[in-house]
Formats: sequence, structure tokens, C-alpha cells
Amino acid sequence: MEKEKVFPKDINEIISVGQNINIEILTGDYKGIYYSYVYDEDKDGFLIFPPTDSLGRMGFVKVGDMVSVSCISKKNIRVAFDSKILQIIKNSDKTLYKITKPTEFYKYEFRENFRVDVLLNAKCYLYDKSSKLQTKQASILNLSASGAKVSLSEFFELNKPIILEFTLENKTFNVNATIVRRLQIDKNTYHYGVKFEEMDHKDKDFLIKFCLKKQMELLRMQRG
Repeated sequence: MEKEKVFPKDINEIISVGQNINIEILTGDYKGIYYSYVYDEDKDGFLIFPPTDSLGRMGFVKVGDMVSVSCISKKNIRVAFDSKILQIIKNSDKTLYKITKPTEFYKYEFRENFRVDVLLNAKCYLYDKSSKLQTKQASILNLSASGAKVSLSEFFELNKPIILEFTLENKTFNVNATIVRRLQIDKNTYHYGVKFEEMDHKDKDFLIKFCLKKQMELLRMQRG
């Protein structure tokens, strides 16, 4: 579906110094939506604080990466635009990212696959090489209707099927999933991107509504 464009008279009707914004990292291990803040601007771009999630964890990007920026315009419209990381500036007291100024804007669409930051205790069930069912303690770090980021203390191969059990708003889920990404954080910590497989329609609708609710709360926070 074609995005609905927005045509402001001035770029500062959309984004300006002192504004809260969201940064969506589009690819890689840190894929997801993060908070940021416009610190300054010059003729080439905006200087923003490093993107962090609601728990203070940083989403890492490098020079040349494309990101999607969303914010609330002065006309109270949810607006987004695409931008590129031009420079990472490290000073003694702070780090700033320089992003390109947008050439076009479009209305921000709520998405059912929007990932929200959570911190949930979970159990991970999987079969070992002897076909014995194992239970591992896990933490869910972010969640969408289609997948999650899961923290575990052991190494597992990509494409391994698992069952993820967790409770959300007093509702318990047992979801079949597949490991699709892996990132080693330290000697005893691995973060896994898991993709949910077939899910009961009622369970999926519950997750969609939960994520949309959190998405709207996140955007309301941009008003400051």
C-alpha cells in the first residue's frame, strides 16, 4: 500500500531541536524501535542522542545505516520519514548521531508487527540431541505478534524449533517458535530472535492489541 505523504510548509513543523522522536533500526541484531531526542541541527542534518529502549538499552547503528524516524508534528499528526546515519560524534560528555534531513514525509501507520520493549520471565522448551525435552529459564526482551527477542544462558543453533511459555496481563501463552537470529552478549548470555509459527487467532489478536496499545503510549510520550 502506498504511503500517504505529508507536505509541511517548513521542516520544523515536523521535527525541530528539543523534540522527542522514535528511531526504528530496520535491520540487524538491534532491529526495533527506540527513543531519541533532537539535540541540535545544522544545514546538513539533525544531531540526536543515541537511540535507547524503555529499559535504557542502546540500539547500535553505524555510519551509512538507514533508519526510519517518527514523531508528532506541530499539527498533532503522527509523521515518519527515512534518514541515514551520517556521522557518530563522540565527545567527553556525550555521544551524538548525525542524521540526514528528510526530503519527504508520510503519515505514520500503526503496525501489528510493531515490537514493544518488555521484560518478562519465560520458559523455553526444546528437544536435545537425544530427543529429550529440556526446560530452560529465559527472559523476553521485546515482543510483537510475529516474534520476540529472547535472552538465554546457552548456545543454540539457528532454525531450532522451541516452545516459548510466558504470561502477559494474566494470560498465559505457549507459542511454537523458531530461532532465526543469535547474538552473543557475553560468555553466558545469548540474545535470540525468534519467529512465531502458527498461533491461535485469539492469542494473536491479543498480542496485536497489546502491541498497538503500547505503540500508541509510546507515541503519546513524544509530546513530552
